[in-house]
Amino acid sequence: MMLGGMLVFIPLALSDALAAYILWGWSTVLSPVYYLYGFMGDLRFNFIFAAIALLLLFVKRRNKQPFKVNSTFILILALLAHSLLSALLGYPFNPFNAILGEQFFKSILFCLVMYWFVIDRHDMYALLVMFGLGLGFHGVLEGIKVIASAGSHKVSGIPTSMMSDNNHFAVGMVVVLPILYYLYQYSSRALVRYGFLAGFFLTIVSVLGTNSRGGVVALGVVGIWFFHTSRHKLKTLLLIGIAAAMVFALAPESWFSRMDSIGQAGEDSSFMGRVVAWKISSAIALQNPIFGGGFHAVQLQHVWDQFRYSDGLLGSVTTPVPELVARAAHSIYFEIMGDLGFFGLLLFLGVFLNSLVARYHIKLLIERAPERYIWALDMADALMLAILAYLAGGAAVSLGYFEIPYMLVMLMEILRQYVKNETLAAPGKIQKKNGAP
Repeated sequence: MMLGGMLVFIPLALSDALAAYILWGWSTVLSPVYYLYGFMGDLRFNFIFAAIALLLLFVKRRNKQPFKVNSTFILILALLAHSLLSALLGYPFNPFNAILGEQFFKSILFCLVMYWFVIDRHDMYALLVMFGLGLGFHGVLEGIKVIASAGSHKVSGIPTSMMSDNNHFAVGMVVVLPILYYLYQYSSRALVRYGFLAGFFLTIVSVLGTNSRGGVVALGVVGIWFFHTSRHKLKTLLLIGIAAAMVFALAPESWFSRMDSIGQAGEDSSFMGRVVAWKISSAIALQNPIFGGGFHAVQLQHVWDQFRYSDGLLGSVTTPVPELVARAAHSIYFEIMGDLGFFGLLLFLGVFLNSLVARYHIKLLIERAPERYIWALDMADALMLAILAYLAGGAAVSLGYFEIPYMLVMLMEILRQYVKNETLAAPGKIQKKNGAP
């Protein structure tokens, strides 16, 4: 099936730069090689579509407007440059520097060139569909498995992607939920709309199937902010009620026992093991405050041994004796802190805080023509919820270099620039239809 699809995808990509860019992103978020076998399992889908898109960027550029440097572009580029310098100046004999450095460079490259591919509302909507059909595919498939097994199926993640275990997978699925709901709201055909709504609920089921406490916390954050930002409070309450009912109907007793341990974190050995890793990560940053120790420095055995008994920034927290074997940081904040130093952490936080400021700016711009740009406000809210899900769920997982949030940050900036240009050009023009393209 995928071979037949490629016979269509490649000519489509060659004929249209946006199609090539969307397929580049789709092959990233879907990670199709996980589902394939034989010679198709070794095909570099991402490289093929990336090469076509970048070629068309120079041969057949879509956006011919002069590029305006903005804070989002500068912050993301600065974070990439700093991370590569950290890899060069970090601890020696670190295989993660080459692997993660290359992956992060590719992810940020996709974000940096977005301006020249994504121009208007139609393009932004198409990019959201890409997220829905890419990330959402995993959620739908795993959600169906959980229902078919009456809740006993354990979702373990996608090993060929950044969502390589159950906790990472849970955060990724919560991130895509606001996007699926936006697509439900703004898809014009009823069958497509209810397809995205079904995907929304199945993805929630897939999060429950991970047994991830971090995923549930992220789900709660999204639910609260979803209600807070919604223009239809009653409808939102109904959706939250349905989701809660699904939890009680499908989750086994073991799931409730695991979630109950969230309130007893200090007695949970798994959580306290994370705190140990946070101590060591912060100790690495204290010794290397500017550039840190390099990608995943805390997972290097000789670095772990060097800082094993250091308290770092968490000296007041009593923890068990650290394990002998090095382990991951288990937090995007401590991961970035140990890898890239305090300066890298400031850049990392700046990237996402700047995006939340961009959402606020979009809201102010839309006040000039609220009826015409209500779709843009809803899109900005969906992107903001997805970013908040990442910032909340990432507090307990090592997903600092997860490509999806950076893509969403850049899309928020594209949306801000579009609304700014449109409202300044024609603030009084009223749109006749608020539906999707």
